[in-house]
Parts: sequence; structure tokens; C-alpha cells
Amino acid sequence: MSAALLELAIDVATMTCAALLGARLLASHPRHRSAQLIALIAACNICYVALGRFDYRYWIPAPFHFEVGDWYGVLNFARNLTPGLFMLLCFTLFATRRRFPPWLMALFVVQVLLEEPARLLVSPEWRFARLLTQVAPTLLQIMFAGFTIYWAVASWRTDLVQTRRRTRALTVLIVGLTVIASSLVTRVLIDPNTIANYYAHVALICINLAILLFVLFLVTQGDVGQYLERKGDVEPPQRRAQVSPIDPQLTETLANLKSLLDVERIYREPGLSLKDLADRLRLPEYRLRKIIHEQLGYNNYNAFLNGYRLREACQQLRDPAMRRIPILTIALSVGYQSVNTFNRGFRELLGVTPSVYRSQDIVVSGHDSEKVSPETK
Repeated sequence: MSAALLELAIDVATMTCAALLGARLLASHPRHRSAQLIALIAACNICYVALGRFDYRYWIPAPFHFEVGDWYGVLNFARNLTPGLFMLLCFTLFATRRRFPPWLMALFVVQVLLEEPARLLVSPEWRFARLLTQVAPTLLQIMFAGFTIYWAVASWRTDLVQTRRRTRALTVLIVGLTVIASSLVTRVLIDPNTIANYYAHVALICINLAILLFVLFLVTQGDVGQYLERKGDVEPPQRRAQVSPIDPQLTETLANLKSLLDVERIYREPGLSLKDLADRLRLPEYRLRKIIHEQLGYNNYNAFLNGYRLREACQQLRDPAMRRIPILTIALSVGYQSVNTFNRGFRELLGVTPSVYRSQDIVVSGHDSEKVSPETK
């Protein structure tokens, strides 16, 4: 009985922490999409824990059951939203694309429909029932987790904000330990009708509780918004008051960096990585990352690099002497390896394509000049 009571206490603590996390984020950032998604994930987590008390009732003493009655379908629907919501959250935080892939959203809808509606419509006696209602949605959930991890890792090295790099690591850990493990282990690898499956469920709840406590600790240490902001690859630098450095070594580093960019135009080198630039400056990567973020106001290395590339591209597109130069040639000359990447970055930053920009003789001034002029003061 004492073990059952301990397991109940763990479940209650997990649901309480999830509720506190969701409430904390919604209270501090009610209109922030990332905060809303995390609050939804927290609510789905509560449904997952509560429904576990019903699903594993054969191995839980009667006084500790959760009878859900007609609410089973709603709770089951909610808990199976978690992998897809994590995918949407990670896309919102880390993906460089502005629009979520429609085909992936369609698969998310299919996965959800295969969970609860299919359970009611498909007879358990049908030979393919388990394949349709268990294996297929589980594989889709794992695929969603794969996209989540990819978006968290893909631009990791270019992220200049330390707190966001920690967020990426935490995201990979959470998705790996909870989403993939809970989907694969408890639904496919271990027979759901065995006590081993229940023990695996309890272990996952303990891991879930540890992660929730850690995240709650993080968000209570300061402004939680620093973990929720989306920073794409092409974006204007943050506006901030520039403080003149008093460290002679820092002053020299900034001067050398400015020389490399404004005089040598090192940004023209295709595939110039943060490590390459750090090697040229004879600095550790972490120090250069901190300098670009804190002194120049950039949150992403690609945004920093593309700012210089797009500024020169704008100058060439406005130059009457270069009217007959193909846009591809201009893109390659400033360091882009693909005209598609150049067009996408140009359009996202300036709102028009390079060809339209050239044909309309748009003069970059005011707000637009701030977008393409890197802050090097």
C-alpha cells in the first residue's frame, strides 16, 4: 500500500507542477504563442497522468483509481496531442521558416483522428485494428518528435543567445525522454496488458516530474520571455543602447571584427561559419558569440552575416552600372550559395523580392536601412 501511495503522490505532484507551469506562463505572457503552446502541453500532460490512473487500474489498488467515466475520450484525445504540440512549439521557437508546412499539419490531424475517433469506430476484433489505432499513430508521433529535434538542433551553432541554446538542449532532452519513450515503449515495444508496461509508465512519470521541477526552477529565476522568443536566421538586430567598451582587449577585438567585415568583406566567403570567423580573430567561439550578441545586438549568427550580405546586395541592385548584372551573380558575389536562399532572405527582411526591389528603384532609408545596416558601433 505504501508503494501505491508513493506513486499517487508522484502523479499528483506531476499534475500540480504542470498546472503551475502553464499558469505561470499564461500569467506572464498571455499573448505569447510559445507560452500558449506550453500551457496546452502542460494541460495535456495532466490528462496523460490522470488517464494513466484509469488505464493501469488493474495494477493499482482500488482506493487509488481515477474513474473518468464519459470523459475518457476527451482525456485520451488531449494526451495524444502532446507530440504534435511539441512539434509546433519547436517550430515557433527555432525554425527559420515563417509558415508551418501544411502537409505536416495534415499529418498531425490524421494522427489525432487515428487516436480517439478510430478507437470508437474500429472493432478491436479486426485484424488490422492495432496497426491502425496503435502502431500508425505512434509512428506519426515519433516522426513529429524527429522534426522537433531537427528544428532544435539544425541552427544550434548559429544561436548567439546562451539561454536559448539551453532551451534547445532542454527541448531535445524532453522530447527524447518523454515523447519518444512514452510513444514507443508503452505503446509498441511493451505489451500494454502487462505489468511491465505499468512499471515503464511509472518510470516515465518520474522523469516527467523531474523535468517539470527543473523547468519551473528555470522560469522562476528571471524573465521567462528570454526562453520563449523566436529568432529567425534573417532579422534586424535588436535595438539596444550601445555601451562603449572600456576593456582595451574588447575594443581591439571589435576594431578587428569591423575591419574584417567592412574592409576585407569576409562575409563574401560562402559558408563562412562562426568557427571560421573566430579563428580569424583568434578568439574562442563562445567569446565571439557573446561579443556579437551583447555588443552588436544580434541573436543569431546567420542574421549577423546576412545583414552585411544584404546591405551590399542592396547597394549593387541600386547601382545603375550594374543593371544588367544577373541577380544570381549578385547573390553569389556577396556570399550566398543559392539564389533561392538569397531571395528568401531578401524578401523576409525587406518585404519584396530582389527583382521587384531593383525594378522599382526603391531607396533604402529610415526603417529599411536599419534592417540591412549592421550595427557596428
